[in-house]
Amino acid sequence: MSRAAFEEQYFEDPNFPPGLKGGDEVRGYGYYPDYFPIVEAQLATLAELTGARSLLDLGCGKGALAAYARRDLGLTVTGADASRYAVLCARHAHGGERTVRCDCACLPFAAHAFDLVWCNGVLQYLEAEPARAALAGMARVARTAVFVSNIAAAQRQSEWGRRDRLTRLYLRPRQWAALAAACLPPHSGWKAVALPFEGESAILIHRAGVALPLRFVELSLERMRRLGGLARTPPALNSWLSSLRS
Repeated sequence: MSRAAFEEQYFEDPNFPPGLKGGDEVRGYGYYPDYFPIVEAQLATLAELTGARSLLDLGCGKGALAAYARRDLGLTVTGADASRYAVLCARHAHGGERTVRCDCACLPFAAHAFDLVWCNGVLQYLEAEPARAALAGMARVARTAVFVSNIAAAQRQSEWGRRDRLTRLYLRPRQWAALAAACLPPHSGWKAVALPFEGESAILIHRAGVALPLRFVELSLERMRRLGGLARTPPALNSWLSSLRS
């Protein structure tokens, strides 16, 4: 299969392994329409708490989240993806002319170019060294915070995981946080914190002590509940709160 054919099938065919992709024409990411309220709550909360005005959506796919952030949150958004097919699609989304094709492990942006960097479901497809380079690059181009989320490690044992031939890094949140912490510049003030959201391995890279991750999680969960995206309180929440406050 050619690279062009692979990319189109990856983004358009819901039955193409790993089986979660397809159809960004559905509001949100398309592969899990029910997941979009979760992402919406997380991004809206982080933008509100940080007062962000600019965002890099790294691994923007066909541009659904970037379009939401421009239209509903009023952010100036640059989308970036390694897929030629995805970038061409994203440029037709709302405000999508600010979309570039690049390797996430070698970002072509100036230091501190964006208030926020958002990276959802991308680094899981890399080997460890490119993932470290991508994490270091995101911290370099961000001013206030970086949010990174990947497929939950527990999915490896599921039917989904058995079909998945693309994921290279099935890591728990603390493992992602440790990977990020190891590649952050010394004395930069950046900290990498594992987050307790259910069903994803998410971390926050930030400079604001414990206050930002604490408020981010609390308000995100509150928003998810209002938007219908929270089925239950994450099982790890109480232990996470205890560890953060200790």
